[in-house]
Amino acid sequence: MVTFMPTALSPDQVAQFHQQGFLGPFDAMPISDMLGLRGAVTTLLQTSPDPFPEEGWHGRLIPRHHNRFLDSALAYRLSTLPEMVTKMTSITGDDLLLWRAHFFDKGPGAKEIPWHQDYNYWPLEPPVIISAWLAIDRVTRDNACLQVIPGSHRKLLPHIKATPDMAFLEMADPEYVDESLAIDIELEPGQFILFNERLLHHSEVNRSSLPRCGLSIRLIPPIVRVLQYDAQNHVLPIVSGQDKMRFNQTDFKMPKGG
Repeated sequence: MVTFMPTALSPDQVAQFHQQGFLGPFDAMPISDMLGLRGAVTTLLQTSPDPFPEEGWHGRLIPRHHNRFLDSALAYRLSTLPEMVTKMTSITGDDLLLWRAHFFDKGPGAKEIPWHQDYNYWPLEPPVIISAWLAIDRVTRDNACLQVIPGSHRKLLPHIKATPDMAFLEMADPEYVDESLAIDIELEPGQFILFNERLLHHSEVNRSSLPRCGLSIRLIPPIVRVLQYDAQNHVLPIVSGQDKMRFNQTDFKMPKGG
């Protein structure tokens, strides 16, 4: 796996992240390299073990392609690409733990993900997270790219029960969402964006015949305490710096398999 030389964000880029709530796209690896990994990612998702209960994550059972870094060396490498982690530390400081990583494998016809702010779902105190969304496939408006509303992170919005056509059980109250302000985040394979836990974002139904797979990676500074773990074996690898707080389970062992 070829990755780009890690580069920190400039002060102006950090300021833009704080003003807009997101930043990017950036290149994490060459397009050809990510396309070359697509078969391995497909195999990984096809070999997911049985679902496990995760009541704090949108209130539903989800398959083990969530947090696959716990049992897949490939998923761990994709979740900790140096270019992503280095840019994240420009915003949060050097110390970071990998809390969650989820493959959103949104095939043709997959449901809409409603407008939401991630903080609404997460059992963390304080709820401070920096996320990366890494494109596995080419992601365009045609196959339901991520959409965001710049600056929407400055206000916490109420969330209500989602309608049955949505992929999540809760969504941001539509009365507080101005979709005319939304912009499309189109990405090439191997590109990523960064965003914070309060940015309003969503994706449409995938109305194309093309897949749209991406990996959402969630990193937290050690001062954040996980109030509810996702599974018995859920630990948080230290991906940068050190964990002086020791609030969380960090006794991670690198998985052997792909």
